[in-house]
Amino acid sequence: MKALYSLTAAALVVVAAPASAATVIVSNVAGLPSKTAWGTYPGENNAGSTAAVTSTVAYNGNGSLEMRGDRTRTQLGIQFTLGRTDIGALADVSALTFDWRVAADSTNPYNADYTPALRLLILDGSTRKELIWEGAYNGTYGKTTRDTWYSTTSADKFYITGGNENDGQMIASWASQLTGARVLGMSVGVGGGLGKGYHAFADNVTLTTSTGSTTYNFDLKPTATVPEPGTWLMMMLGFGVVGAACRRRTRVRVALG
Repeated sequence: MKALYSLTAAALVVVAAPASAATVIVSNVAGLPSKTAWGTYPGENNAGSTAAVTSTVAYNGNGSLEMRGDRTRTQLGIQFTLGRTDIGALADVSALTFDWRVAADSTNPYNADYTPALRLLILDGSTRKELIWEGAYNGTYGKTTRDTWYSTTSADKFYITGGNENDGQMIASWASQLTGARVLGMSVGVGGGLGKGYHAFADNVTLTTSTGSTTYNFDLKPTATVPEPGTWLMMMLGFGVVGAACRRRTRVRVALG
């Protein structure tokens, strides 16, 4: 069951409905990231950690993004040495949300409720920065249950690279302040130092802008179903009956003509 959980203090937030909404299925994150493809830079997943779309926990389809180990980072867009992408103006972004789940067998040296992290990658002038969501700074500790899905909201707080983690703001608030900043991409993953026992899942990363929203659903590609021998036989018999009926109608038309 998906648990809807407000991770901020109670507030009334009015958000205009997006002009359009689209869903993109992400089935593979093994390659390098680009403006249109999710992937991982070499070295971002370290100490034997992994991040992959699997069927371990099927969510909103037949899969989700499964993360194991000390540090993982799966992203859309280019932020580092391979160049950069320009997805749009930060001023147009109103929210970045996702669904997350901590596995029952997950362990780490920090806190039992340690969550995955969600990041919006931006370029502020000539400086690369990140707007970072973590459960620790959104009131999740002591309020969540293992093996349960939770959803962040547009009212959740993100802290900025180099800033105080406790001074987080909503994405829309950052957008109104960082005028001229551009969006390079987004990422989902977990921080370093968690150890090999950390285990969590993520899905439905949704970027909402003034023109609409795009949801990236981590899901396995559907597999073609091969009919059973008995089904093949029934299909062949059906085709035979249809063919015989067609031939009979043809003979009747000739006789009447």
